[in-house]
Amino acid sequence: TSFKDISIVGEKMTNLNNQISCLLTSLEKNILIELIEHKKIRREYFLEKIMNVKKNIETKTIESHLTRIRKKLLIVKSKIQISSKDDVFYLED
Repeated sequence: TSFKDISIVGEKMTNLNNQISCLLTSLEKNILIELIEHKKIRREYFLEKIMNVKKNIETKTIESHLTRIRKKLLIVKSKIQISSKDDVFYLED
């Protein structure tokens, strides 16, 4: 999967411009690929479809995974940004 300046092959995310790469956990990879495919995803979708958590359970697990993904995007010096507002997550560039 490729989007803007990154490529994801297996568990490895690589910046196509500078070839810097880092490893993603399988869950981080699944979250990032869902964001790449949809650009905008509601929190409940992540919890139910990706993490198999019932939507009425209160958890900040998605936020912690997104924080780690954001840090890894910084490590590879990607221009991609993940933002959130009102329980909706957006992929920006």
